[in-house]
Amino acid sequence: MKNVMNTEFQPGGGVKPSCNTTFPDLTRRFFERIKILSSRINEVHCGILEFAKRYRNKCGMTLTNFLFTAHKRRLTKFAFTLAETLVVMGIIGVVAALTIPNLNQSTGDREKVAKVKKIYANLEDAFGRAQAVYGPYDEWYDGFDSSDDESRNTRFAERMLEFMKVSKNCGLEETGCWASTNVVDYEGNDVDEVSYDDHPLKEYNVILSDGTSMSFYAVDIGRIRFDIDGPNKGKNAQGIDIFDVTVDTSDTNDASCGEMKKNQIYPSTCPDQWTGAIDKNYTTGWVIQNGNLDYLKCDDLNWETKTSCK
Repeated sequence: MKNVMNTEFQPGGGVKPSCNTTFPDLTRRFFERIKILSSRINEVHCGILEFAKRYRNKCGMTLTNFLFTAHKRRLTKFAFTLAETLVVMGIIGVVAALTIPNLNQSTGDREKVAKVKKIYANLEDAFGRAQAVYGPYDEWYDGFDSSDDESRNTRFAERMLEFMKVSKNCGLEETGCWASTNVVDYEGNDVDEVSYDDHPLKEYNVILSDGTSMSFYAVDIGRIRFDIDGPNKGKNAQGIDIFDVTVDTSDTNDASCGEMKKNQIYPSTCPDQWTGAIDKNYTTGWVIQNGNLDYLKCDDLNWETKTSCK
C-alpha cells in the first residue's frame, strides 16, 4: 500500500512531506524511534541502579536506610528522657490539684448568683404585672379573714403564677415540690422553715418550668421562698441554694437598703451594715447587690465597705 501518508520521519526528529512514503516504511520508522527512546530510558535506569549499588557497598547500607537512620538520630537528639517527662507530669498534677477545686467553686458560685438574679428579675416582672391587673398588693386580700392563712397564700400564689411558667403545682402541700429534709442555714444549723413561724404546711408550693422550687406565703408579710436546684438537688440550705424575697407592706419607707417603698418586692430585708457574723436572713439581698457568695468564705464582710473576700 503506497502513498498512504504524505509525511516521513527525519533523523533529527522532524518530518517533511513525501509522496513516496509507504505505510510499512512509516510503521518501521515509528518503531525504530520507540526502540531508541526505550534504550535511553534503560540507560538512565541502569545508571541509577549502579549508583545505588556503589553507595551501598561503600557505606554498608541502602540509601533508604541511611535517610531513616539520620531522621531517627535527629528525633533522638531533641526528645525528652523518661525522668524529665515524669517530673513535668508531677508538677502539672500538683498545680492542677491546687487550682482546679478553686476554679470549680468559683464557677459554681457564679452560676448560683446568675440563677438568683434571674429568678429575682422574673419575680419582679410577675409582681409588677399582677399589680397592673389586680391593683396594689395590699388590696389583694380585701374581705379575707385575717386568720384564713391558706386562702391568703393561695391568692398570693395564683396572682403571681398567672405570669410565670409552672411545671408542677403542689398547692398547699410541700411533698413533691420541696426536699423532704429540713432546711438548714449555710453553716448546717437547722432553720425553722426559713423563719415562717408556725406555718410550715400552709405555704403554696410549685415547681417552675426551669426546675426551681417556689413557695408563697402571705400571712402578716408577703414572702416568696425559692430553691434554685429544685427538690432533688443541692444542699437544701439557706444562702446556698435556698433564697427568699419579701413584699414591703408598711406605710413608711425603709432606706436601710435603698428606698424600700410600700407594695414593692425586695430581695429580703437588708440591714444598714453587716459586721462580724452575717445575719443569714439577708443572703438574698447580698447576692443581688454584690453578685457573690463570699459570705460562705469569710465572716468579716461589711455591707458598706467590704463586699467580698478579695
